[in-house]
Amino acid sequence: MDIGKFKASRGRLILWTLVPPALIVGIGLSSFALKSRSEWRLNRTRLLAEMLPEMVKSQKSANDILFKFDGAQSTSLKSEDELISYLQGTAAKGDFRVDSLKVDRQASAGGGDVNRLIASVVGSGRFRDVQDFIGDVTSEQHLLNESSVKITEASRVAAKGVCKAEITFELVVFDHLKSRGAF
Repeated sequence: MDIGKFKASRGRLILWTLVPPALIVGIGLSSFALKSRSEWRLNRTRLLAEMLPEMVKSQKSANDILFKFDGAQSTSLKSEDELISYLQGTAAKGDFRVDSLKVDRQASAGGGDVNRLIASVVGSGRFRDVQDFIGDVTSEQHLLNESSVKITEASRVAAKGVCKAEITFELVVFDHLKSRGAF
């Protein structure tokens, strides 16, 4: 190769001295970027592979818990009539007398699958009977709780120690669960 050709044209000399190193650097950087991206993807895949069994286990645990609260048990309440029957039956077991009972269904915000049944109970009994009634009602139903309680003393002349109670219960009812399957 004759070096005189490079000296004859200054532009050729600059091109032959700058282009090969620029190509080598460009190829080297793109190879490094491709390698780094591949390593990142490999590390992400390994991490997901390590986490997946734990995630599946957690999902199964969550599904088991939701299954218990979903109404699969024979004692779960799903409708207004079942809630009325349950409240009246629980009151009959103790010494709490139900004077009036009203149940309303409230749909969830956003049109979801979770609804609430609001039961307003007005009854009478001794203070201890009211406590027992509330405890018995909420202990057997996981998603049923009292949202408000108002207890007033009845007239002293009519009945000694008898209280009048106004109790509001809320029951969470799942229409159905969409996420029963696996990932």
